[in-house]
Amino acid sequence: MSAATPREGVARLVSAVATDLLEARDELNRLDGVAGDGDLGLTVTNASRALLELAPSLGDLAEADAIRRCGTELARKAPSTGGTLIAFALMAAAKAGVDPEAATVERAAGYLDAAARTIGERGNVAAGDRTMLDALRPAADAVLGAAAAGTGIAEAASAAARAADEGARATATMAAKVGRAGWLADRAAGNEDAGARLVAMAFAAAAKAAEAP
Repeated sequence: MSAATPREGVARLVSAVATDLLEARDELNRLDGVAGDGDLGLTVTNASRALLELAPSLGDLAEADAIRRCGTELARKAPSTGGTLIAFALMAAAKAGVDPEAATVERAAGYLDAAARTIGERGNVAAGDRTMLDALRPAADAVLGAAAAGTGIAEAASAAARAADEGARATATMAAKVGRAGWLADRAAGNEDAGARLVAMAFAAAAKAAEAP
């Protein structure tokens, strides 16, 4: 992706991820239907459309304010369990006290770490519980490692996407412990968690955007 200011960067990233996630509705509904309500794809479609409408205005906001605005928009337009958790995560990221003058990868690491911690706290889940955290925490850790190593944004985004994908795949072997999947654990067995796959899809879209000229 060509150089952009932090404000422009959030708007471009949101547009790229939301656009790609619009294509994921059927797959997410299928995964969610294994041991859930089967409507995650619909939630993601509503959320993506709302974010695409919002994106043009994000360039007028400071980076943290733009992230917070995405969270409040998701809370309004995608008020499902998953949508609400992601909204909380975004709002927590915005309040994380990330230095706006830090390098892009360092800022991303701070936001993602705050988001992952909030998902765990708000959802009362930990790594290994077969939730979206099993994709988000590895991705956040990959970016934290990239920040420590001084890695560029494209490489960091690619590492995060790989980590999220591996984390989502791993949920197929985990025992479901929370939510509806927890009481339908036999049905969930052998299938990826839909929320984890959603996170992996989002990071894949972000990595593609980061590599764009």
